Amino acid sequence: MKRIKTDFFEKIFYNNKFLFVLSLILSITLWATVKINYSENTTRTITEVKATIDNTLASENDFVPFVEKGGLNVDVEVSGKSYNINSLKKDDIIVEASSGYIDSAGYKVLTFSARSNETGVDITSVNPSSVTVFFDRKANDAFNVEANIKNTEALESTDGYFVGKPVPSLSTVNVSGPASVIENLKKVSFVAKVDKSLLPLTQTIDVPATISYETDSKRGKEFLVCSDVGDKSNPATITIPVSKLKTVKTTVKFVGQPKYYDENPPRVVVDPAQVEISYNPTDEEYDSYNVATIDFSKLQSGKNTFEFGVDEKNAASLVDKSIKTFKVTVDLGSVSETAIDASAANIVFLNQSKDHKYTASLKNMGLDTVTIIGPKRSLEKITADMLQIEINVSSLDTSLSGYQRVSISNISIRSEEINDCWVYGSYRAKVAVSEKK
Repeated sequence: MKRIKTDFFEKIFYNNKFLFVLSLILSITLWATVKINYSENTTRTITEVKATIDNTLASENDFVPFVEKGGLNVDVEVSGKSYNINSLKKDDIIVEASSGYIDSAGYKVLTFSARSNETGVDITSVNPSSVTVFFDRKANDAFNVEANIKNTEALESTDGYFVGKPVPSLSTVNVSGPASVIENLKKVSFVAKVDKSLLPLTQTIDVPATISYETDSKRGKEFLVCSDVGDKSNPATITIPVSKLKTVKTTVKFVGQPKYYDENPPRVVVDPAQVEISYNPTDEEYDSYNVATIDFSKLQSGKNTFEFGVDEKNAASLVDKSIKTFKVTVDLGSVSETAIDASAANIVFLNQSKDHKYTASLKNMGLDTVTIIGPKRSLEKITADMLQIEINVSSLDTSLSGYQRVSISNISIRSEEINDCWVYGSYRAKVAVSEKK
């Protein structure tokens, strides 16, 4: 057995290929050892090291440093043995600049100094070697915002469309920064440019904007910050409203009309008979402008004349702002009228509470002479038992005892045969509320 082992090792050591590989491994090991432990120093640059400012003395007078974004990022060149600097990280390098004593606002150039936490590492250079800092007290204030569209041709109206005044996404903003700059800040603007491919504008658009600060000088202006807008979740934008223009006829809407008048509306004259309106192009098209809604209970025989002010809630706006009122005449021709005693009519309570019961009294409320209007032949057929009085009791105070006065919502004529008559005027009733037992 001993002879076999001896023969094996003799074969290995007398094998030229094995000796070549072994020599190569030993050479590399020897070279690496010498390189690491005895070679000359090498260098390495560590990028984007975050520097700090020691403003201990400045803070005694409440002065703080204002630095442009990225102004404290530096590249540090280090030297030393490879095994010392190759494993070096950003956190192992400390870069600092000291403010010294500050008692007035202004720019100051500070020189960076750097050191390493690791032994055997020398700092060769810092790039940039200094930073320009603006020292001032910090302030915050609110300012109005103006919208500024750079290419004014975007605000020009074209045939059939009107371009309104641009509106910033915020009417006011809070601006923070150096106190001396905030004090001299005159105006905050959202500035935008409309892509020429969108011109001329035929619909309302939102345009991304940048924030501009107008001050007496450029001193410290770059350090102003608007905390309300500017990020992805709440960007600064300008809305340019665009309205479509159209000339349409004026009309009125009727409610409470008998069924007959759904297909046979009364003759209506509106002055002015037509108007030019502006409206959102994405809305439905407008063929008319509704002046007012008229309840048939306010219409009598013959010509009924009304005057209505401009409805500011209308989705379409009048272009001519001098129009303040509309005169409306509703001509019902030669319909007749009659008076009927409705004090014994059927009563319906609307919006009742399930825990209460309601009792109505119609006496001495003018319901003994209810005026009904319509063609004479139809009026002759109407009897008191055809009338139904509807009373909305939702507004009544359930804690009160006794009768409470309430307006009658509607008095209708319950007849399939009579569909061209209506009750004229408004009426009241007395209603008592009590708890159900």
